[in-house]
Amino acid sequence: MIQQLVVNGCSYMEGYARGNGHVDLARQLNIPRAESLAIGGSANSRIIRTTLKHSYLTETPTFYVMGLTFISRWELPILTVDNENTSFEGRWCNPQNQEFAGRYEHFWNRAESERYVDFKLKTEVYSLLDRTEDLMYNVLSAVHSLQSRGHRVLVYQQADDSYQNLLSNPRLKFFAENPAIIDGFRWCAVGYQHEQGVEKAPMLGLANFIGPKDVPDHMRHPQSGQHAVLNRYLVNYINDRNII
Repeated sequence: MIQQLVVNGCSYMEGYARGNGHVDLARQLNIPRAESLAIGGSANSRIIRTTLKHSYLTETPTFYVMGLTFISRWELPILTVDNENTSFEGRWCNPQNQEFAGRYEHFWNRAESERYVDFKLKTEVYSLLDRTEDLMYNVLSAVHSLQSRGHRVLVYQQADDSYQNLLSNPRLKFFAENPAIIDGFRWCAVGYQHEQGVEKAPMLGLANFIGPKDVPDHMRHPQSGQHAVLNRYLVNYINDRNII
């Protein structure tokens, strides 16, 4: 029997957990405990890796909810690791969206981050289908791993709509064949909440981010604590499909 709920994601999930959305979700699902691994600016690779790491380190049957982020995000192992508080995450950092300048290794600085982001964006121009396919297989592998070891999992997209018109491509068909992935990865939780009238949070400070600073209105963060609409959708989906 599932004994704990663990959520993971970027700042969307971080804000959700800050308002105790994960605690309320656990209560509605009759799960005794809830915790969050979410960190703002996370790349999908980090979300998947740390979810799997947690699942291997715990002996407790767990329900994992991964709210995935923008496919264009990636990470590099460029940080120092100086104590037990950072050992779980390791040296990983998303230089485009996470400002950890105080923890950069000696060979890295903001100028290096800017060069890296410029190079990364060039490599992405024609590669969205390939990157989405790569994410699909990573998600499917994580789902299979979690389920095979007695855990349960639910995966959905938070706000990225860049790949939506590619989902009919046969290379991405396995998104739609796994009930642990909401709506074949087409559903965006943030846009859905805004459509249902959920209050938007104040704009985050983006001064330290590299790249575009404008956030489209439909991608604005929901106000922390305003999670009733999202949890209602998730509970109905989970119960209707016997996810746990």
